[in-house]
Parts: sequence; C-alpha cells; structure tokens
Amino acid sequence: MIFLTGVPGFLGTRLLRSLAAQQPDVPVGLLVQPKFETETRQVLHTLGLTDRATIFRGDITAPDLGLGNQYDEVRTRITMACHLAAVYDLSIPRDVGWRVNVDGTRHVLDLLAHCPHLERFGYVSTAYVSGRRTGTLYEDELLHNAGFKNFYEETKYHAEVLVQDRMDEIPTMIFRPSIVVGDSTTGETDKFDGPYFVLHALQQLPRYTLMTRIGSGTEPVHLIPVDFAIEAMTALLGQADAVDTVFHLTDPHPLTTQAILELFSTLLNKRVAYVPVPSGIARGLMSTGVGQYLGIAPELIDYFDHPSRYDNSNTEAALADTNITCPRLPDYAPNMVEYMRRHADVRSEAMY
Repeated sequence: MIFLTGVPGFLGTRLLRSLAAQQPDVPVGLLVQPKFETETRQVLHTLGLTDRATIFRGDITAPDLGLGNQYDEVRTRITMACHLAAVYDLSIPRDVGWRVNVDGTRHVLDLLAHCPHLERFGYVSTAYVSGRRTGTLYEDELLHNAGFKNFYEETKYHAEVLVQDRMDEIPTMIFRPSIVVGDSTTGETDKFDGPYFVLHALQQLPRYTLMTRIGSGTEPVHLIPVDFAIEAMTALLGQADAVDTVFHLTDPHPLTTQAILELFSTLLNKRVAYVPVPSGIARGLMSTGVGQYLGIAPELIDYFDHPSRYDNSNTEAALADTNITCPRLPDYAPNMVEYMRRHADVRSEAMY
C-alpha cells in the first residue's frame, strides 16, 4: 500500500494522482484529519480513485497518528510512504509548528520504523532548512547554527534532523523544494501565497507607479512550478538507488528579485519605478496598513534579499536519464499571471 499524509493539500493531492498513475495496481491509504474527510472524498472521486483508496481517519500530532485499533493494519500493509503533512505558513507560532511539523514527523517515523514491508519513504522537507545560511548550500548539508528567518524554517529543520537520524532504520529519500508556485503549463494553483503576494500587490497599483524594491535586487529568488516538483518526486521515488539521498528541488537558474519584479510588471502591463528599501525597513512597512492593503506578508520579505544558492547535483544526476527539468520562470510566468487574473480571490490557507 502507498501511504500518504498531506491530502487534500496542494502538493499531497498532486503527488497522490502522480503515484497512483505510476503504480496503477497498488492500493492507496491516506491519513486524513476528520475535518478534511469530505474534501478528500471529493478529491478521490475527481481522480477516479474512490474504489482504490482507503481513508484512515487520524492526526499526525497524536502519538499513534490517531489510528487507534487500525494502527497494526496500516503498518503491515505499507510498502511506500510519503509524508507531506505540515503547516507551511511562514507566520506560524513556534508551538504550533513544533507540534505539527516536528512531533507529527516523529509520530510518522515511529510508525514507519515498524512497517515490515516498507521499501521506501519520501519525506518532503524544504530547501529553507538552511535558515539564515548564505552562499552555496549543498544537499548533503543540514546541521548549522546560523539561525532561522521564522518558526516555519526552524520547525522543518528540526523535523528533518529527526528524519536523517533514523535513515539507518527507515529507507528514506528527502526532498527539499524551494518556493512552489502553480503549474507551468496551466498556471493552476490553490495556494496564492509567496510570489503571488507580489503579483497581487502589483495588480492593485496604478499603471504608472512606484514600488519598493527590497535590498539590492541582485539576490536570487528560488521558485519552482508544482508540476516539476511532483514529476521529480515521482521519478525519484521510483528509483531504488535513490534511497538514503537528499534532493534539492530548485531552479538551477533562478532569477534575481529585480528581474522577477520587472517580469511581473511587464506581464501586468505596469510601468514601475523601483525605490530600493533595506529589507528591515520593508519588513516593518509590510507590518502596517500598507502591507495589509498590498497583501504582502512581512515574513515574505526575507526571501527577496537573501544571498543563498542551492546546489542540486544529486537531483540532476538522478534525473539525468529522464526528460524532467525545471522550466525557466520567464517561460511559465505568463501562465501564472493569467491564472491569477481569472481567480482574483487571492488568499493563502495553511493546511495539514
């Protein structure tokens, strides 16, 4: 059985569809909070998986995942597992992030350590376990004391520490995506956060306008489309020799902050003069009514002026014999903008 957490979330739903297509004869088990059960059943109906998937009511924050007397049944059936459930909100309080991201991951690992038929486990971490580290960041690096930009990063870091500590007993591969945006072909997304806040802000401004540019504008902003993330994870999960490896799912050629602002402005038919503002001042400004009007979260500021680059040698080597590569942002940004224009209710909902 393929066992997943994180459905009906943004990435979880798409990974479910992809893995189900890759392994059409394998049943699926989903750990789902009761409050998301109705939505999950609708997802299964849409994907044509109603008769093939079993919903296990539970909660990763419970020591037994809330499975009760189903715990033994689940652990003896699992052959592949993927853990995506987490709180992805950059503004989460530390106690909430710890309970869901760290304790929740610990409980999943406790289950998987007692699965007699487990062949591989895919853990979805984040590139931002690197926290405030700078320079080139490598896939085989994790432990550091550089600090973190927010509690999301901190709790995902400590969760990955737990995962890596148990890789000798659980056949694991770790995926570290950067900021995930919509589908590169259709633009489809159900998470209008991250760079969408910037798009939304530009949309609110007059055609000829001023806009703050955070810092020098020369630092890279790390974006990937959701279809690349899912295709890469699915392909890697199908490779037995990918076990015990960490993979950065990042764009090897990210655009700078200034280049992204200019690209988005052009696509929205805006003529913008940029006013450079230090990131500390910009963060404070976005904590006021200005930020509320523009829809830009203060926590997002740190990702537009941070000198970091992510080496993805493991990912490129493992995908070398496939057709899977990360599209360039200028090629798919028009689809992002068009989809957002048709779905103007821009919002972000944290779900796990």
